[in-house]
Parts: sequence; C-alpha cells; structure tokens
Amino acid sequence: MKTPHVRILFCVCCLLGCWSITLFCVEAKIVFCDGGNICVMNDDGSGKRRLTQSTTETHRYPRWSADGTKIVFTRYMDLKNLHTSSELFIINADGTHLRRLTDNHLNEGSPSWSPDGQHIAFTSHRTGKHEIFVLDLATLAVTQITKGGAASPDWSPDGTQIVYENFGDGVGLVQKSIYVMDADGQNPHPVVAAPPPNAPPTSGFFPRWSSDGQRIVYSEVQWLKEGDVEKIVVQRIGGARRVITDINDRLGNEWLGTFVCWMEADTAILFGIERRDKPNPNYDIYRYTFNTQSLKRLTWDPGHQDWPDWTEGELSVSPQGKLPTQWGEIKRAYHEHR
Repeated sequence: MKTPHVRILFCVCCLLGCWSITLFCVEAKIVFCDGGNICVMNDDGSGKRRLTQSTTETHRYPRWSADGTKIVFTRYMDLKNLHTSSELFIINADGTHLRRLTDNHLNEGSPSWSPDGQHIAFTSHRTGKHEIFVLDLATLAVTQITKGGAASPDWSPDGTQIVYENFGDGVGLVQKSIYVMDADGQNPHPVVAAPPPNAPPTSGFFPRWSSDGQRIVYSEVQWLKEGDVEKIVVQRIGGARRVITDINDRLGNEWLGTFVCWMEADTAILFGIERRDKPNPNYDIYRYTFNTQSLKRLTWDPGHQDWPDWTEGELSVSPQGKLPTQWGEIKRAYHEHR
C-alpha cells in the first residue's frame, strides 16, 4: 500500500508529465494573415491554424497583447472596396470571443497594445488625415494624441513612449520619418537622423521597439528613378544605425515588405516580403537571425502570407490550452503536505 508521501509524489509526477506534454507541443507564437484571414503558427512555420473564417472581409495588422493571450487586428469590412471602412477587433489567442472595438465606418488600422494591456494606440483617418489615437479598452473612449500626420504607432516596453511614422510637411512625395513621443503625444522628436539634402527621397515604415527598449527596427524605402529599394534598418536610440544588408545581398532589391518585428529576445526579426523578381509573386514570411546571419523562409502556401507578429508570452496558444499551474507551485504544494 502506498504511503501518503508516495501518493503525493506520484500525483506530482503525473502533473509534471502532463505539464511537460503541454510544453512539448510547440506553442504558436507567430500571428499573421493568410489570404486575408488571421492565423497562428509555430516559430518554424509548422502548426498553422486559422482563427478567422471570412469570405466577405479581409484582415491586416494583427498584434499580440503583451501576455500573448489576445490579438488585436484591423478588419476591412468590404472585401471589394478596402477604402470604405476598416474597424478594430480583438480575438482570443485560441480564436474565441471576437470583440469589435470601433464602429465608425472609417479607416482604422495599425493597432498596438500598451504593455499593461489596457489601451490600444492606432492610426485613424477620422479627422480627414492619418493621425494616432489611443483607445481605452475599459470604456472604448478614444483620444487623439498627434496633429500633423502620423501613423503606425508602437508602444515602448515601459509604456512611457510611442514610436511612429511622421508624415513631415506633406509637400510633394510624402517622406515618412521615424519619430518618438511621450505616450500622451507630448515631446515628439525624430529618432532617425534626416537623410542628407542630396540623398534620394526616403521613408521609414512600421517602426517597432526592441524588448529592451534600446533599439527600433523599421523598413526604409528609397524612392529612386530606376525603382524603389527597400531595406531593414536597426536604429539604436541616440546611437548607431545598422542596415541589414544580408537580406538585400541574398534576395536582391526587387522586394516589398510588410511589418518587421523582433523575436526571441531581440536575437532575430520576422517580416513578410513579396519577391517582385518572381512570376506571379505572393507575400511570404521570413525570419532573419542576427548572430548566424541566417535567412529562413517560413511560409510556402499559395496566396499571401504577411503581416507577421511574434509574442514573448509563454504558452500563448496550445492544443491543450494554457496550464496555470507552474512547477514551483507543484513543488510548494508537495512540501506543504510532507
């Protein structure tokens, strides 16, 4: 007959075994768009699972909440006319509990969660031009925080600042610069030095903070007479700028990008690109690892796979669901019964 201690230890082992099985099933940490629907997949491109099923609408800009439990995204309400209305929605990481946040029949997009999960910064055309607004999730109240043309906000890890695209004076070819401001819209200033006066027109797109708050990654496009050239740039706050030349060296300059984001504690980046040098090109998702300078394509299905985002949150999506009991709690319960 088993002693109480043996029975407790047996239960602990069973719990640990179940927990290990849950961890062994690789969690989906990448959210992206596939043919206009929201999907998730594992870091290596396997285990793709669709979260939305729509044939009349299309989706873009999915972003994980900081804890990896929810996804905010933009839904274009009319697939045949993407300029009529786009609204913000939230869905759980397992595809349940879809919630609509805006209902204005206007263009809303590029949402970004605050680190505490209580607010969402986003781009809206509700004033007649693109500006950045902040939505309070508890009340759905919306506050405008920019004036003068701005888009694509991203909250700093400590929640005190927002990086974004600044439209400049809007004269001629609009050149977007990368700016940083306080989270309430005060103290806007450039984080990327302006190009020299004789340089080609240049724009920065979709800036993203690193998890340590020290760097920003973004896409940069130079508008040249012979065709535009896109590159991915890492800018240290108040410091050096690094262009990831490996990507262009391997793929050439005939590509367009959507979203670039950090992953795995800032050791890699994730992005979607369309190879314009290929017949009938589609967007696919790639990852680039800094220390090995490796470039890996993650998606191979027909159609567009784009707008990827990665979450640091643990156990964000798993076939078994999220297991709340951690190993430390199991050990503590065991010792309390000894």
